[in-house]
Amino acid sequence: MELQCRVLRMLLLLCMGLQLVFFVLAWSSALPAGSFMQMSANGIGVAEVRALGSGQRAAGALLSLPGLLALAYGLWRLYALLARLERRTLFDLATIGHLRGFAAAVLASTLAGIVEPAVRGLVFRYGFGDAGAVVSMGLSSEVLLLVLVCGLFYLITDMMHEGRRLAEENEGFV
Repeated sequence: MELQCRVLRMLLLLCMGLQLVFFVLAWSSALPAGSFMQMSANGIGVAEVRALGSGQRAAGALLSLPGLLALAYGLWRLYALLARLERRTLFDLATIGHLRGFAAAVLASTLAGIVEPAVRGLVFRYGFGDAGAVVSMGLSSEVLLLVLVCGLFYLITDMMHEGRRLAEENEGFV
């Protein structure tokens, strides 16, 4: 179990690093137009990002930052959870709290990802006078599944609390 937790923690660090790189590449359009790989922000294409003015690009990045920060916080809580599992403190209150914090942060990041394209469209349309800015919000089956998984994690943390309570109660009888 210790090796698996270490490997997962290293993969989490890699995942967060990649998320930061994708964020910067999506909003900066640093990759050349003819490159084999392009990064784009949620709900807006590479060509559209390249056509944005610097103010719009900065606003778009700022509007997508809360989702990235929530994801980073969630990955940090998952990292801390895996460190506690590595020490075999499965039903410790801190372990349960890290799992709950991870689920909440991933849910917040997911909800921010749903709302952000619509808010960005409104800011571009009314804040920057871009009449062609699209105001849309999408929901996919993957996002719905992620929301359900976050709810499942909350259920699991409640079960862990109950298991901890029963274990403490049983210790009093022995």
